[in-house]
Amino acid sequence: MVQRIEFEGNKAVSREDLLKELRLDLSQKVESGKPLPFSTLGPELNEKLSSIKRGLGRVLSVDEISQMQKKLIKMYEKKGYYNTKISYYYKGNTLIFKIEEGSKAYIDEIRIVGNKHLKKKEILSVMETSERNILKLKFRPSLVKETLYEDIDKIRELYISKGFLDVDISPPEILLERGNKYIITIRIKEGERYRVNKIDIVGNDMYTNDEILNISKGKRIKPLDPYDGEKIDFIKKTIIDKYNDLGYLFANVEVNKLVDKEKKTVDVIFNLQKGNIYYVDKIDISGNYESRDATIRRELRLTPGDLFLKDKLLRSQSRLYRLGYYDMIGFDPNVKSDKEIDLDTKVNERFTGQMSIGAGYSQQTGLSFFASLRKGNFMGTGDTAGLTLSLGSRYRNNSLSYLHRWAFYKPLDLGLDLYDRYVNYTSFVSTKTGFSPTLSFEFKEFWRTGVGLTVEKGEYKDIQDAATTYIKRQAGKYDLYSIYWFINRNSINNPLLPTDGSDITLTLKTGTGTRDFYKAVLSASKIIPDKIFYTDFVFSVKGTFGFVEHISKDIPLDELFFVGGDFTIRGFDWGMAGPRDSSNNPAGAKREIVLNYQLSHPIVDRFLWGSVFLDQGKGFDSGNFFSGLYNSVGVSFKIITPFAPIELYYGKVLNPPSGVSGSKFGFILGTFF
Repeated sequence: MVQRIEFEGNKAVSREDLLKELRLDLSQKVESGKPLPFSTLGPELNEKLSSIKRGLGRVLSVDEISQMQKKLIKMYEKKGYYNTKISYYYKGNTLIFKIEEGSKAYIDEIRIVGNKHLKKKEILSVMETSERNILKLKFRPSLVKETLYEDIDKIRELYISKGFLDVDISPPEILLERGNKYIITIRIKEGERYRVNKIDIVGNDMYTNDEILNISKGKRIKPLDPYDGEKIDFIKKTIIDKYNDLGYLFANVEVNKLVDKEKKTVDVIFNLQKGNIYYVDKIDISGNYESRDATIRRELRLTPGDLFLKDKLLRSQSRLYRLGYYDMIGFDPNVKSDKEIDLDTKVNERFTGQMSIGAGYSQQTGLSFFASLRKGNFMGTGDTAGLTLSLGSRYRNNSLSYLHRWAFYKPLDLGLDLYDRYVNYTSFVSTKTGFSPTLSFEFKEFWRTGVGLTVEKGEYKDIQDAATTYIKRQAGKYDLYSIYWFINRNSINNPLLPTDGSDITLTLKTGTGTRDFYKAVLSASKIIPDKIFYTDFVFSVKGTFGFVEHISKDIPLDELFFVGGDFTIRGFDWGMAGPRDSSNNPAGAKREIVLNYQLSHPIVDRFLWGSVFLDQGKGFDSGNFFSGLYNSVGVSFKIITPFAPIELYYGKVLNPPSGVSGSKFGFILGTFF
């Protein structure tokens, strides 16, 4: 019996790593079978159970030891050793592997010979084996022969998917130069490229063939076109999706290819088995340890008795994500009969309660200390309650707020916010105390409208000599009574990681009292997934236009537009892309235009996204909206945490005004789009 394994000659790899590669249970005499309690076994079965063991403490067969040797040699191959030799011998009950590690080499070049129609770059992209490439940080790539032969199969599949059905690829030639560099040669005989002779869809009785095949130009295929397996797979998916949309939940498509080797053509036949349509019977909800069932059910677009439709299922998922209470939402349909289906709705709840005491800093507010208690999904109802107390040298924000969702069991939201705020803008100080009730309701699937009222008392004080004339005119106490109305259409699929949809909001606001004004802001964003090449890239565009004017008195300073900063034009400090006073501080503008363009791609799915962006815009008092725009470019990273998304960015202003910094690192708690 082998009770222990040891190694000799291993200098490059530790004993622990070698044992880990063998994946043995090092415990002794571990039985794989045990009798049931209170059972009686005969001597034959009892002997069999006691003799079946795993790991050590048993006799190892020659085949097992041979497999161990192969694992160890493969491990050395991955580390770049090409002539490793491993033998073994016994010393008592210890199995000793004697290792001659050999020499180390790396792949210097992979030569592709005979590729007339596919570029070398495209062929290398499907291979796990790679050649030396300093730009890709592949300094000394190792050779694993087993992986290389698997790569040959991948190259063959690539050629077949492109219509080269007769492709012939020779075994790779491996040449070792100067004792440490591999030159790998792969010889390809492409053969002729097959073309599509005809396309037919069997079993399609709900659409015309043209309705299915008339898809995006980049994925369209027609007779006489070169055979393209990727396009064929996409058409298959399109057929399934279209029938899913009609309620055929388990639609399936089998692709048959009839090859004519003489004519070098392929007949592509899509055989559709659409199955049955299903109606929802029961809806079960699980994973909601805090949320009440009603909080989830009221967002679902499917109810018992409804025809089961894929788009309603996806819309239900989007609505639940928009609440911000769940980081994972899944649906599991279970067939109950030929026409009925039960739907299991599974959610994974996020942390919605936040209690924090500490300090914070931002470019606008400086250093501040705070104590905050905020509870989303209050008592599982979907309501939000918040209490904030803060104190800082330049900023104070004390507030009490509550938002009641689905009041009177209708899609009606009622809110109330009581606040006491203090902000030191360097050249003046603003204080305000007030309350603001709000009401909004959903009147269509994607549409919401609402009104809000604000009653506020405040004061502008400690105004410096360097402040502009407009700010000095704001000096003293004031009363303000304002009302606003908004209308919004939002089809964004996920507010944390949006990959599709749009969000458009028009807000009209007017106020009177010691100050008066009227104001309008239009904001629209569009999230566009890549439907040309069907990659994971997402393009986002947003535009914001606004103006504010006085009625007969001065405009309240806080109703002006401060363009520049984290949520407008990244790269600028807050408010610096608009009018500035004589001390070079933001003075606010009567007009704003902000245009944002961003291209994003996941780095780690559902956790880390990277983006590049272009921001344009300005704050101004008069003139053409589109002339004299400031431009900034940069990169950003979005991290999804259990509490909230965090965005880190660097922005570079291409045409900064005189006296304004041209770049900035920024931090956003939340999401830009």
